[in-house]
Amino acid sequence: MKPKDVRQVTWQQETTGAIENVATYSKRSPDVNLPFQRNVEFEDEGLQNCSIVIRGVSRGDESCYKCLFNTYPDGAISGITCLRVNELYGPSLLITQTNNSHTTLSCSATGRPAPIVTWDNTEILENSIMASVTHLNGTVTITSTLAELSLPDKDTRVGCVVSLFSGGVTKNVSMVIPGRTQASFAGEKWFCTCLQ
Repeated sequence: MKPKDVRQVTWQQETTGAIENVATYSKRSPDVNLPFQRNVEFEDEGLQNCSIVIRGVSRGDESCYKCLFNTYPDGAISGITCLRVNELYGPSLLITQTNNSHTTLSCSATGRPAPIVTWDNTEILENSIMASVTHLNGTVTITSTLAELSLPDKDTRVGCVVSLFSGGVTKNVSMVIPGRTQASFAGEKWFCTCLQ
């Protein structure tokens, strides 16, 4: 297949009701438009292969980006890709023990989209209560709570695992619940946060 006679490559950002040129490449030179110069640069420069990189991505960069290969005499050939920024904060693991030998475990994470919160022990997962809170900024906090667990006879490690979607990046935190013989302070709390 013979390559097309590409005269210029244009990258455009498509937002609701608006299209804005991000960058263009022609035989003369590459050019990134002023509003995008803070974080956009060319990765590959060429009329047959032209790609851009967006560095320091933020929610403001969420959009669809169209690549137009302007050919002569056929006109534009285009492709589109969409960027969605995912956020994951946490997890936070809270263990509360009371003097009547009961333990409450709580694991929380905040993200966009809503995070998946699981325990590394499947028996624990079956008995957990999930709650969610949607925040004005579009993030969602998911909390998994296990209440009224009997205090274990020996030290027991518990862990919480969070992710944004199945198979995605995970973060975890774990702590040891002291056995009955070591837990002697009523209402004592342990709090651990793992942030990346």
